[in-house]
Formats: sequence, structure tokens, C-alpha cells
Amino acid sequence: MKNTIKCKFCGKEIEISEALRHDFEEQFGIEEREKGKKEAIEEIDLKVRDKENENRELRDRNKELGNQLLELTKSIRELKDQNEKRDLESQRKINEESDKAREEGARQEREKSGLEVDELKKKLTDTEKALIDAQAKAKQGSQQLQGEVLEIDLENKLKNAFTFDEITPIGKGVEGGDIIQVVKNQAGKTAGTILWETKRAKWSPSWLPKLREDGRKFDATLVVLVTINLPKDIQNFQIDNGVIITSLSFALSLAGILRRNVMSIASAKFTAENKDEKLESLYTYLQSEAFRNRFEAFAEGVVEMQDDLLTEKRSMERSWKKRETQINRTVNNMSKMYGELQGIMGSSLPDIKKLSLPVGNIDEK
Repeated sequence: MKNTIKCKFCGKEIEISEALRHDFEEQFGIEEREKGKKEAIEEIDLKVRDKENENRELRDRNKELGNQLLELTKSIRELKDQNEKRDLESQRKINEESDKAREEGARQEREKSGLEVDELKKKLTDTEKALIDAQAKAKQGSQQLQGEVLEIDLENKLKNAFTFDEITPIGKGVEGGDIIQVVKNQAGKTAGTILWETKRAKWSPSWLPKLREDGRKFDATLVVLVTINLPKDIQNFQIDNGVIITSLSFALSLAGILRRNVMSIASAKFTAENKDEKLESLYTYLQSEAFRNRFEAFAEGVVEMQDDLLTEKRSMERSWKKRETQINRTVNNMSKMYGELQGIMGSSLPDIKKLSLPVGNIDEK
């Protein structure tokens, strides 16, 4: 009886026991390789899904920011349309007054009366004055509209940043400030108020006395003037006899610091026996160079963090692109290896669906 068998792997005549051992080792090696490939594929799929989730979050965030930008653009467009309607109405009134003046002038000319000519000259002078006044009112209306846009922008920023507080615009026609911020703690207890005034016009020191009076009128804890045109001697902010002057770019950061100080003042009123001295010390600190330096350092830190965030974002995008290239290269190599094994083993090689698909399909999943 023949005790040998031809090995299906190497083709040599070997003993039956040796053939069984050889067959077992080859089968075990195939299973180990398949197990390794399966684990590698699972790891690659996990990384691809993580990247897709990251990309999806970025797309959702960009979409949200785009929607906010569209809403703001819509509001600005509506305000611009209102301004144009006002300008057209003002021009119509100017034209009517001009027509009336010309008709009156023609009538006076026909009568050829010296007295009536003098009266005509006076009416023409009055008309010119009316035209100048109407043009000034139209220009004032345009500036008022721009001021309303600035006020709405600041109001929305305060509402988004301080959800516990009560942010209320002061109605048109009401003397005194633009926005009242009622500072509240998490329990809803009022700690104090901040009166905000916004200005787009050229800087004028005459704003300050009126704003101080408005602060007393509303019993405001703090009074803040936000202006597009800071005086040349003011960098980021300055306190002038109780009125805090700042620019729009620093307004929100300053609001956070002022809000904490208002909370501290309220706490001092509630707990300190010598509250008057502590309140005076706190108010003195708000007017000190130390507070100015600390706030400027804080503002510079915010700007630096914004720059670092942009740099980190660009670095991450480069890293994602590199990882994507590496993943594609790995999947391509595995697919080629799987194809070579199929050519050698034929149908005896188990079917791995993900390796049977094109690489492009794997990326899309």
C-alpha cells in the first residue's frame, strides 16, 4: 500500500502524515492572513467613518454660518429699501415745493409789481432754505438708518453671548441710550443694569454729558458708549467721568468683563458690611491702568487664539488630505493583493465583498 501522497501546494511526493501536517499549516496561515486583513479593513473603515463624521460636522457648521449671514444680509437689504423709500419721498416733496415756487414766480413776473417781486425773492429764499432743510433731513434719515443697523448688531451679539440677561432695545422717540442690559445670575436675580449707546457719526465730546444724564435716568450701574469713530487718543477703550468709551470690535469682550464686575458689585452690596468702601474700591479699579492693561491683554489673547485657530484649521485640513491619500493607497494595495490571491487560489478563496468593490465605492461609503 502506498504511504505517500502528492502535495497540492508544492507538488512533491510526501508521506500522508506529513501531507496532513503541511495542509494544516497552510490552512492556518491563510486564516491568520485573512484575520489580519479583516482587522486592517475594519480599522480603515473606522477611520474613514470618523473622517466623514468630521467633514459632515464642518459642512453643518458652514451651513449654519451661511444661514446667519443670509439673515443679516436680508435685514440690511430691508433697511436699505426703507432708506431708499424715505429718500424718494423727500425728493418728491422737494420737487413739489420747487414746482410751487416756480408757479408763484411766474405769476409774480406777469404782474410786474416791484412789491410782488420782493415777495417773490423772499419766497425763493424760503424755498432754498426749505430745500436745504429737506436735504439735511434726508441725510439725517440715512445716518439714522445706519445707526439702527449698528444698534441691532450689538443687540444680537449681547443676546447670543449672555442668555441669562434681559437685553431690551430702547424704543424710538424715547430719550436716553439704545439698549438696556439687565444683568441676572443663573437664579434669575437682577444684579444691575448696563446702558449701551451706539454712534456712527463723527466723534463729539458733547455725547458724554447727555449719556451720563441718561445713566442716572435709568439708574444704570454702568454706562457704555460704542462708537465707530474713536478719538485719536483712545486705543481700545477708556473711562471718561463714569462713561466707558469703546469700539464695536472690543464691545463684546468688554461686556463680559463689565458683566462680571456688575455681579461683583451686587455681591458686595449683599454681603459686605462696609459695602460703600468696597464699591468705591471696585469703581476705582475699573478706572485704573491695571484694569486697562488686563483688558488689553485679554483682548490681545482673544485675537491670538483666533489666529491660532485658523492656523490649526489649515494644518488639520492638510493632515486630513494626507490621511485620505494614505488610506486610498492602503486599500488599493490590499485589493491588488486580494486579486493576486484569487488568481492563485481561485474559488477556494473566501469572498470579501469590500475588497471586491472598486476603491472609489469604498471611499463613498
